[in-house]
Amino acid sequence: MTNTFLSNNRFYIIIPTYNRSNYLRRILNYYNKYKGNYNIIVADSSSDENKKRNKQIIASFSNVNILHLNKYSSEINPFDKIADATNYVKEKYCVLCADDDFITPNGIKKSVEFLEKNKDYVCAQGNYISFKFNSENESFFWKNIYLHQKSITSSDPQRRLALHMSNYMQTFYSVHKTKILKKSFEDVPKYTDDDRFGELLPSMLTLIYGKMKCLDVFYGARENIIDSAGRTSKDLPDFIKEGTYDEKYAKFKNCLAVHLSKNSQIDIEEIEKVIDDSMKLYIDVFTRRHNVLIRKMKEHLDYEIIRELYRKLFRRNDYSARTTDDPPVEYLDDFNKIKKLVIHGR
Repeated sequence: MTNTFLSNNRFYIIIPTYNRSNYLRRILNYYNKYKGNYNIIVADSSSDENKKRNKQIIASFSNVNILHLNKYSSEINPFDKIADATNYVKEKYCVLCADDDFITPNGIKKSVEFLEKNKDYVCAQGNYISFKFNSENESFFWKNIYLHQKSITSSDPQRRLALHMSNYMQTFYSVHKTKILKKSFEDVPKYTDDDRFGELLPSMLTLIYGKMKCLDVFYGARENIIDSAGRTSKDLPDFIKEGTYDEKYAKFKNCLAVHLSKNSQIDIEEIEKVIDDSMKLYIDVFTRRHNVLIRKMKEHLDYEIIRELYRKLFRRNDYSARTTDDPPVEYLDDFNKIKKLVIHGR
């Protein structure tokens, strides 16, 4: 049944892809089955051979409005590609969807509806699952993920930043106000050169500019596979070990400080202290199992909010066991569409 709300073309979906034509076909088939008149941008940095294959795949979905951006080289940084692709979005709202994941039309719909009614929020998302498919016996395993995520509703950008970094969850798969998504990504190529800070920076910038809502709706399904580039991304422990952390963090901090200064009344020294204290929280969460980083980074935390949050960091997240059971009944329709497409390709 056609979703008339989604047919209003109030949003764009950006799908970055790299040498995964089968996954691109799958996600386009998914949106095609919902029969919404979607605006989709495929940001393609695949090999020339795969770009030709992708062009044919895109042409087969005539019911979906798809812009194929195939100008990107295979060597481009993924965040540079996303930053450029946002310039082609012509509507008020935008959402990123990895080619191996699914963002549900109902999740997008509910997020757009919320953002339309709440002008001080800049992004919205919902509940996620992670899934894995065993092709030998056609078993579809899934589990709830990101159960720790909470809406960030403070009117103070400093507090939003501290809350987000202490209980971090990426924001860039949320439905965004397009102008905020553009603003969040435009500085990423200038201030980062790796996947870790490249992910952190736009997520943090988004929360500087407004609030985030986490809705009780089945929003996304993320497949548990190796990334398409076959890379092993470096993380903070690697940067510490190789001696590049300080330089990387200085650029990251500078970018956040510039943006935070535009949205607060405090001086630059206090802004930098807010960022440092918030980063300490993030590091403590991120590196619980890396004692060398904890010894290096852990210091006295001055803000009362930071202390309060810090005490909560070591509560275990109640992730459910991997299961083949059906999800809650209100998720079942969207869940079954994804499951059927993953198992049977239709």
